[in-house]
Amino acid sequence: MEGAGEFIFIFNSAHDAIMGERALLAAGISVRVMPVPDYLGPACGIALRVNPEEFEKAKILMSQNIKGIYVRPSTAKDTEKFIPWNP
Repeated sequence: MEGAGEFIFIFNSAHDAIMGERALLAAGISVRVMPVPDYLGPACGIALRVNPEEFEKAKILMSQNIKGIYVRPSTAKDTEKFIPWNP
């Protein structure tokens, strides 16, 4: 995805987040667990971060269980916020 630095998926429940992580790892997708940033509002507290190269595959695997998808542009600094992803 051009211009995207990293994507995060957020979930309604910790169970969905754990199952999402397992599905991604089983598919060979690199995933990092992180806390959901406070500014994204209420969620289960667990987010999964994936690289842009693996985003499409990850999105397909988790399409049923995600609450939202957010992106931080590649030009952003680590302190800059994730924004809602719009296809």
